[in-house]
Amino acid sequence: MRGTFSRGLGATVAVLVAAATLVVGAQDPPQQPPIFRGTTETVAVYATVIDRYGEMLRNLERDDFIVEDDGRKQELTVFVKGLQPITATVLVDTSASMTLNLDLARTAAEQLVIRMMPGDQVRVGSLSDRLDLSKGFTGDRDELLRALREDLHIGNPTKLWEGVGETMTALAPLGGRRILVLMTDGVDTMSTVTADNIIDRAREDELMIYIVQFRSTMRAQLAEMPLSPSAGASMSDPKRWTTPPTPTLRRLATQTGGGHFQLNQYDDVNATFTQVMQELHYQYVLGFTPQRLDGKVHDLRVRLQKPDPDTEVRARRNYRAPLP
Repeated sequence: MRGTFSRGLGATVAVLVAAATLVVGAQDPPQQPPIFRGTTETVAVYATVIDRYGEMLRNLERDDFIVEDDGRKQELTVFVKGLQPITATVLVDTSASMTLNLDLARTAAEQLVIRMMPGDQVRVGSLSDRLDLSKGFTGDRDELLRALREDLHIGNPTKLWEGVGETMTALAPLGGRRILVLMTDGVDTMSTVTADNIIDRAREDELMIYIVQFRSTMRAQLAEMPLSPSAGASMSDPKRWTTPPTPTLRRLATQTGGGHFQLNQYDDVNATFTQVMQELHYQYVLGFTPQRLDGKVHDLRVRLQKPDPDTEVRARRNYRAPLP
């Protein structure tokens, strides 16, 4: 499992984090991430706290949080808050069912790139009948905007979950907090893997998934005509491409500690992506030492010391403990 644990005497747990203060009209660049050293394993959990108005709470302290591992309260050995640079892949669904939403999705991706901060490393790409990713991660906004405007591949059917899986493979060698921002209607007509497969992989790889969902129509879905006998076999099962995608997308975001947003032609794209980028940059880092190194999946729960029904805490729901 990458990026979560540190082993051995003097081993280093590098938590990607930086302290900064948000000032109206100006922002300080992120500082170098601090290094946390220890002789045992450390589980890093990234948490976002949202109030009833959808605003982030940024002034919480260590004692405000409770982290439970399989129902057992854990002592926090790491607590950091403030501005954190991100490593993210922005993936735009360019399949036929997205035809009516493609311009909006491209604009949304551009808005995210425009809101990058110093230290951010981003890669962009498209998925449809195949996955296409830009050459590498970069902080160059102009290059990313050019790729979004000129390099996106337009295809017909959707290999949504296969494309997400391939993107996860490309992110796997990187350390620290890794993020996938997926812009899609959620329709999948050709993948050989499922959303459950992706959730299992995200648990292993500690990938955080943010999903921006666009409304699709049955007519748009029917536009994804089969291109081969194998595709025709996939399309012959109506349940495969008429199942409402929203619950699946929301579950994927929730399980990985990400967020789920729905966007249509009449929504404020600027406001949506201001919120998305604020959430990504201002997460709390909570770390603890696991009591059982058993190689099993453990349930995680992050909550506030003083519960508030109007406040939502977003964090991943589980992790796989290493073996001794």
